[in-house]
Order: sequence, then structure tokens, then C-alpha cells
Amino acid sequence: MKTLEKLPQKNTEVNQFVNDVIGEILEGNVNPLEMEIRLRIIEKAVTAIRKDIRVKNVVMEEADKYHNQDFKGALIKVGTRKTADYSADSQWCMLRAQLKARETLLKECNGSDPDTGEVVVQYKESETLNIKL
Repeated sequence: MKTLEKLPQKNTEVNQFVNDVIGEILEGNVNPLEMEIRLRIIEKAVTAIRKDIRVKNVVMEEADKYHNQDFKGALIKVGTRKTADYSADSQWCMLRAQLKARETLLKECNGSDPDTGEVVVQYKESETLNIKL
């Protein structure tokens, strides 16, 4: 917990923390690649903690106590969310399969329509960084 206490405790502290870290990077006080690796490790750890079902359960139990109330500067709302599952609709499944097949075909044809030869896919370039942890 002591390590986490060094991080921002309130939403209002986030910008200052972010600016401090960015400043450290841009001023050359820390290696930017080392910081990127650390941030990815922290992100991985936070994701693992939040996905753990035991943690989810105790968080929900605690949140129920503060429903529609302010808790340490955060408004707590507990509810349910519905997500649509279209997999029982045969037409939706067929259209989805056709879309995937078309995407595969266009990838194989380097973005051009195999019937007309017309280029129908626009590719955007962006830099990527691959780091295996």
C-alpha cells in the first residue's frame, strides 16, 4: 500500500502527477524507454488486480455501502449493465461471417477489389513499439 500511496490519491492530483513524470522524462532525468517499460508493467499489474474476481467482489461489497454517495472525491454508483448478444440471430451471424470473409479477402489482395482491381482499402501508417514483458 505504501507504494500506491505515492501515486495520486485524488482525481485533482492526476494532472500534477502526469506533468511531473513528463517533466522528468523530457528533462532527461529518467531514461524514456525505461519509463515506458515501467509504465507497461504498472499497467499490467493494475489490470491483473482489477480483474481478480475476489477483488471485484470485495470492491462491489464496499461500493454498495456508498451507492449514490461521494467517497473520497468520487461519486459511487452501483448498477447493472446489459450487453446485447446477437449470436442467436442467424442473419447477424451470416453477415458477420461475410464481413470477416471480405476483410480476409481484401487483406490477401493487398486492399484491392479482386473483381475490379480498384484499391478500396486505405492504409494509415503509424509508429509502433513492441515490448515483451
